Amino acid sequence: MNNSLKIKPVDVDEDELNLEELDPFIFPSCTVGIGSVASGKSTLLFNLVRILQPVFGDNVIIFSPTFTNDPIMNKLMDDDLILQYFESFSNETLQRVLKVIGEDLDPKSKYLIIFDDILGMKNISNNIMGKDSKFLQQFVSTYRHGAGICREGQISIMFFIQHYKSLLTTLRVNTSYMMFLGKHSQKNRKQYAEELSYLTDGDEDKFHEIWNECKSGKYDFIMMDMRKQKIYKNLDKLMYSQENELSGEDNNKIT
Repeated sequence: MNNSLKIKPVDVDEDELNLEELDPFIFPSCTVGIGSVASGKSTLLFNLVRILQPVFGDNVIIFSPTFTNDPIMNKLMDDDLILQYFESFSNETLQRVLKVIGEDLDPKSKYLIIFDDILGMKNISNNIMGKDSKFLQQFVSTYRHGAGICREGQISIMFFIQHYKSLLTTLRVNTSYMMFLGKHSQKNRKQYAEELSYLTDGDEDKFHEIWNECKSGKYDFIMMDMRKQKIYKNLDKLMYSQENELSGEDNNKIT
């Protein structure tokens, strides 16, 4: 075989990637939480901010049209767990946020930007191919590299939405972790199995089996790690890995 045609790993300085791990997460990353009203999204959001403090501290910015009406969200501000919130989204606001982050010269600082139900805002949903949506999609595609404004790996993002169908295509293909909360119709679950069963080696029956095990309790949720192709019940119980198949193994590394 001609060795010049062999594909080889690229030796790079991983420090330049600015990666940080807090099991089961690796940052920078894009996390998507999907669940209808009263599915526990606000509670999960609050706890994720709390859990991820060792990575982000209070460098958390939230875009949420219902922030001031949600007592759980208000508690984030009251407990000094976030840096700033905005009740509306625009390209200009996000650009200002990125500029401020880019001016932070601390090489260890990392920021988490959370978008809570902004895909339902009129300027996004009513004009899905308009300038706001296009800018947002460009940002989702480039956030890992600082979106051309910040440092490599300085930003991670989270989206919380009510419906899987609301996912912008760019967001769907850039998702690192996907969480499903609350109840979902059989029709929707069939769609999830068709599109996401690559995590279970293409076995849709196995996908449904793991889904049922992960969501056995009222507020239990399923988390899918798209990078490592693993499935968790909540955050602490590894249910499936393509390396080890069904494991049921408890990681117990996040509390």
